[in-house]
Amino acid sequence: MKKWFKSTIVFVCVAMLLAGCQLSPSNQTKQQEITVWSFTDEAGYAIEKFEQKYPDIKVNFVNIPGNFYITKLKSALQTTSKAPDVFMIENANIRELIDVPYLENLSASPYNANELIQEQYAFVQANEKDTEGNVRAIGYQGTPGGIYYRRDLAKQYLGTDDPEKVGSQIDTWEKIFEIGEKVQQLSGNKVHALANWNAISNSYDGIPWVKDGKLVIDPTYMEVLDLVREARERHVLAEYEDGSAGYAASMQKGEVMFYPGATWGLQYTFKANAPDTEGMWGLAPGPSAFSAGGTYISMYSKSDKKDLAWKFIEFYNFDHEFLSELAKEQDYFTSNMVVNDKLAPSLSSPYLGGQKHFAFFSEAAKRVPVYERTKYDATINNDIYKNVLQLYLNQDIQTKDEVVKRIKRDVVLRFPELEVD
Repeated sequence: MKKWFKSTIVFVCVAMLLAGCQLSPSNQTKQQEITVWSFTDEAGYAIEKFEQKYPDIKVNFVNIPGNFYITKLKSALQTTSKAPDVFMIENANIRELIDVPYLENLSASPYNANELIQEQYAFVQANEKDTEGNVRAIGYQGTPGGIYYRRDLAKQYLGTDDPEKVGSQIDTWEKIFEIGEKVQQLSGNKVHALANWNAISNSYDGIPWVKDGKLVIDPTYMEVLDLVREARERHVLAEYEDGSAGYAASMQKGEVMFYPGATWGLQYTFKANAPDTEGMWGLAPGPSAFSAGGTYISMYSKSDKKDLAWKFIEFYNFDHEFLSELAKEQDYFTSNMVVNDKLAPSLSSPYLGGQKHFAFFSEAAKRVPVYERTKYDATINNDIYKNVLQLYLNQDIQTKDEVVKRIKRDVVLRFPELEVD
């Protein structure tokens, strides 16, 4: 009986040990989870690669498209039980959120982001810090601009489709207007130089409208008024509204020669709207260096998973292996100079006729003016200035003095806390 009891005890112990060996791997790989919010689905690729590198971390991704994202995000950040650990912020909204207490200070230890962001372009860094100089958001997207052009139209009307030679013919608006007049006449009004006046005004977006709590109207905005009116009078514009069916079709049909646009335009504008025109496009510098758009990533200051959240943020911005894969597989121009410069000599785009587009954008990014935006800029620029610009273009407002008065009036109504002369 004693022998049977001892044997039973030994058997049970061995069984428990074996069971423990079988269970221990699953215990070791038990996943921890973080929640990430964004207003687009583009983070899906990064999340897939992140989970491959860190199989013990699961990312719950929530995509909230549309205009309600920023409202939902603000509400969630004030409610600790519903806030995401990590969240994306669009360039247009970054300055209105950068100083709120719900964004973790990434300059502090253990993140030390000030050292890491030295790998990024200066125009990206300019909007990553709050008013006290602490990094609160990190921009993972590089968005310098250039002029996308149809190679077939360039050959027909300029005699060449070589990017350098084309660039020398479109480095001022006067040269573009002269080409526009010629093209419009020779094509019987079927081809135009530019799609619309936004092609001009968007090339100067980013100049701040407010300084030290006071409205400041940069002279460049007044110069743009004259440029867009002149462009219309000289029949340079096709008059397609951005995002319209006509605008999209013009790319496929070859009705417009030049489209100023940022890096992301390659995937989300041209490939999307003109998929059958691979090889028929090129990139050249235009009259001004500019940036358009951009996305930043932040951590919730009250998250209880900050170590995991930081791993994701650091991976998305500074993991060179991942960023190289992102660039090659997604044609994605990152904010990381080190990675982009390494890829620039070899990476080319079949869609752009084999042009080394990373070399082009790497140089363009270093020429982008460095502006520290304000929380007022997006609204003043898009809702006030461009509305008044349209009125001026249509001659509903006749003079620039009237334009200035209207801008000041609308700013006072919208933002009474600002000082307006």
